[in-house]
Order: sequence, then structure tokens, then C-alpha cells
Amino acid sequence: MKILYIAPGNNPHTWKWVGWFGEKYPGEISLIPYYDDVPDGVLDNVSILRPIIPQYKIAALTGSIKNRVKKLVHDNNPDILHALWAYGSGTYAAWTNFSPFILSPWGSDVTVFPYRKGVKGNIQKKLVVEALRTADYVTATSRYLYHQIEQLVPKIKELKLFPYGVDTSIFDSYKVPDKIKFSWPAGRADVIVGMFKNLESTYGPDLLIEALAKALKQNPGIRCVIGGDGSLRAELEKQAKDLGVSEYIVFTGQIPYLSMPRYLASIDIFVMPSRYEVFGVAALEASSMKLPVIISKKWGMIETAVDNVTGLFFEPENVDDLTAKIIKLAGNGELRNKFGLAGRKFVQENYEFDSIMNKADEYCRNILETSR
Repeated sequence: MKILYIAPGNNPHTWKWVGWFGEKYPGEISLIPYYDDVPDGVLDNVSILRPIIPQYKIAALTGSIKNRVKKLVHDNNPDILHALWAYGSGTYAAWTNFSPFILSPWGSDVTVFPYRKGVKGNIQKKLVVEALRTADYVTATSRYLYHQIEQLVPKIKELKLFPYGVDTSIFDSYKVPDKIKFSWPAGRADVIVGMFKNLESTYGPDLLIEALAKALKQNPGIRCVIGGDGSLRAELEKQAKDLGVSEYIVFTGQIPYLSMPRYLASIDIFVMPSRYEVFGVAALEASSMKLPVIISKKWGMIETAVDNVTGLFFEPENVDDLTAKIIKLAGNGELRNKFGLAGRKFVQENYEFDSIMNKADEYCRNILETSR
């Protein structure tokens, strides 16, 4: 089965999906990278067709890129053209007039871009809707995104749910040889709370810092690790200092994706205080590592946990509620273990990566038979 992908080159979701098919069908899977190139050694079983497609706002200045992508696709002549990410990747795929064409939006390309105000928002909405309508088949990564796609394009041709999966053989606490030994000026930790996301307002790192300041008044043994980088880094460090908790927090900076299991294995509670998430696969990765999770009770995120079974939900942006949940888990090791064990079982039964990818393979096979 010969599949040609158009997808962001420097993205773990691209590596996981395209890489799985590359191993399944060596020599038959190709990728045209969008926006960023693929790092060396990441997709060794996949043919990378370069040069990469530059970001759409730059590429739009010339029709030559549009024609080059179309020529690449038709010269490659795959059995299936599959674009990951509706805006940019999906736009160029739609312009090739190739069929069968699968489009897999990831989230903000459907839930945010089309609703931006002004000329930019109007253009993005037009291009995303055009890509969704042009595609022969569309997939969604969550039930929330599924409904959002239906609202944006009510009479969409074909829509299928394929959630992000977690490779539980990689995200396995037993396979981490050694934990990271964090240190805090305030002294050693009794319980470590962790958050590993981009440091942007969307993901609520400021909420965690505020909650930590309140939780420490009742449990001074709590320590915090905040992994990732972003535009709020300096502002968050200042917030921690102003609240008097900077000695209780470690900011790790950007964490390579392949190092994530080791970081997760080094904490006791995973917190996801996001103001917005289409799905929240990070919570599933934490659960796979047998960590209890604390997440915002919002669409998308609530698909990735079971309240009072694999973790605790808190009311979105409610710092007092988040604080109470942190204190509850920090003071109860037995409950943490119970949630952690239930979390791994939940992931294995519902979000095991190989199981989802085998269904995706069958889905593509059916499309191939239909097209023939």
C-alpha cells in the first residue's frame, strides 16, 4: 500500500503515525514535510521528498510552490494521499486534485483558526473548509474535534474517529532505568507535582504556580517540576518569585519527546491545568506511566481520564479547586497508586497505539479497495 503524506516535519504526531506505516510498509511510504523538515534518523523507513513546503503565508506569494507540490504528488502516484493538519498541509493536498485523499485535522486548525477575527481569520476559514470539503475522507483525533468538524462542515462526506494513541511499551515506568534527581533550594521533596507542556497561557502554567503557593501552606513537602518552554517562561518565573515559591519549582526548559518517559517517571502527580485542549494526549502518557492525573474538566481533556478512577477533575481555571485536588493526592500515597494502576489499564484498554494504528491500517486498506 503506497501512501504519500503531507505533514509537519518536526512534530512527534507525524513521526508516530507516518513512522508506524513506514515500518509496516517499508519502501512504500513517503512524506512531503510542511513547515519544518524531519530531523535526521527519525523516519528512516520513509522516503522524504524535499525541499520542504514553507509555511503557507510565505508560500502563498508564489504559485510555483503550489505547482511543485502537485507535481510531486502526481509523479509519486500513491495509492492514497494523506494530509496531517488541515491548514497548510491540507490546503496543499486539496490543491493537488488527487484522489483518494484523507485529511486528518489535529485540533486548533479546526477549532481556532477558522474563528479568528479579521481578514486572516476569514482566509484561514476559507482554506480549512475548502480542504475539509475536498477530502474524500476525514478523521478526527477526539470526540470533541469530531463534533467541531461537523459544525464547521455540516455535510462532510466521510468522518472517522481515530484518537491519539500511546505506545505503552515506551511509556512504561518499569522501563525507565534511572529517575532524574531534581533539586530545589527549599530542600528535598516529599511529593513531586509535574506539568510538561508549552509555557503558554492556553495550557495554564500560571494556574499551577498559583495553586502550588496555596497548597504549600498546608503541605510544605510538595515540590513542582514545570517542563517545556514558551513565551511565558520569564513571566512565570517572576510569578513564582512574587508568590514566594520559586525555591519550590524547577523549570526544566524544553524536553525532547523521547526523554518524556524519564521525566514522567521522576514525578508523583501529573497536572494538566489547560484552559483549552482538543484532546490532551499528555494525560494519557502520564497515566501509562502509572501516574495519577489532575486535569481541567473540559471537553477534549475529559476523554483522557476517568474522574475518581484514574485521577481527579477540577473546575476549569478554578485555582482553589485545583489546590484542593493537589493537596488531596499529595497527602494520600495509597490513592495515588490506585489511580496510577487504573490509569495504565485505562490506556491499555482504550488508547494503545498499536491497536489504534492497526484500525487505521484497516481503514486505509478499505479505502484502497474502494478506490480500485
